Amino acid sequence: MFSELVKATRSFRNFDPDYRLSDETMRELIELCRYTPSTANSQSIKFAFANTVSTCEKIFPMLGWAGYIKEDKPPYDGNVPAAYILVCYDTDIANEIEIDAGICAQTIVLGAMDKGIGACMIGSFNKEKAAELFSLPENIKPRLFIALGKPAETVEIVDIKDGDVKYYREGKKKHIVPKRTTDELIINTHQ
Repeated sequence: MFSELVKATRSFRNFDPDYRLSDETMRELIELCRYTPSTANSQSIKFAFANTVSTCEKIFPMLGWAGYIKEDKPPYDGNVPAAYILVCYDTDIANEIEIDAGICAQTIVLGAMDKGIGACMIGSFNKEKAAELFSLPENIKPRLFIALGKPAETVEIVDIKDGDVKYYREGKKKHIVPKRTTDELIINTHQ
């Protein structure tokens, strides 16, 4: 059921270090984006991916993980992602890309979870180094990384208390994420 897939799809930050993703799986996840809506059907979103240990080791230090957690940040104990998808946009096609990038990223993350693969979208990263690593041409701009792997932690959703949206850890294997209630999300009804 789709609602269960959405509820299971969390931002995982610890991954099984022995799990690998194949080129075929990476291509399948990216292919899902062929079928997503796109502003004016421009299809300006492009992708690069990495699933080898050596390239993933080069990407990891570029990333800003878990901004709200100030000490003892995950991933822990070598539980780093098995693969990454770099979401980019082609400036020769479009510059207004936030909606399309979001649609594609969420589609990939949902598609990954449907396969039992956890993900974490990361917008805080060194874009220049990413462009250099993937040898991106001038017109292809990096926007977002999606870290992928088999989850090695649980993520628990709780209701927000006292307006505090900051996620936090309970030990090394449990990530707690406060979420607004449905009543807080609905600002008006017209009957």
